[in-house]
Amino acid sequence: MIRQPNMTFLRGVQGLLLAFLSLALTACVTVNIYFPAAAAQKLADQVVDQVYKAAQKGQVTVQVPPSAPTASPSPKPSPLAPSAWHPNAGQALGFLSNTVFSLISSPAQAAANLNASSPGVIAAKQQVESLAQQLGPYFAQGAIGYTANGLVAIHDANSVGLAERAQLPGLVDSYNQALQNLYTQIADANGHPEWAPQIQQSFARAWTNKAPAGYWYQDNSGQWVRK
Repeated sequence: MIRQPNMTFLRGVQGLLLAFLSLALTACVTVNIYFPAAAAQKLADQVVDQVYKAAQKGQVTVQVPPSAPTASPSPKPSPLAPSAWHPNAGQALGFLSNTVFSLISSPAQAAANLNASSPGVIAAKQQVESLAQQLGPYFAQGAIGYTANGLVAIHDANSVGLAERAQLPGLVDSYNQALQNLYTQIADANGHPEWAPQIQQSFARAWTNKAPAGYWYQDNSGQWVRK
């Protein structure tokens, strides 16, 4: 005689499943919209180091930080034959707990690093390095400096000759467009365009913290400070 499953038990398992699926969806949404500040700062520090080195050496490099490792897909459980296995409540709860943990841990691990290997990011970084190379003498002479929001502004135009002074505003505008494009490309490459302002702030800290001696930058109050 075939043993019929306990309907009360099945209803209980169904209720647990619905509750845990609801928890999983909520947790996944929370992780996905969370801005990984530490990962963004790490990426900003790496890129800024490379840009400063390229400018000082007078050449353009195309090195980029490694992209985030792809998480291995979780193995799918084998389908069970009807009435072949009737777990108790503790086993069902343990299975559902493991399933929820795998759902919410994979996005968290992926956020440990930000992707910086997309064609858009690489092209944007090359452009920033190329312009930084051109603007290197202006930074060294104090004509321009980094602002508190990760861009560049004119500090002392009189520190350069008249011919160079006339070109300076256009070069600064081009460099700022390249910087903003870099921040946007990084946010887009990681599937979160809304992260661009926060990525920009991460770079702002890196530009000033890692600036070579003699460079000028603006602090948070807008005052010019020499490194």
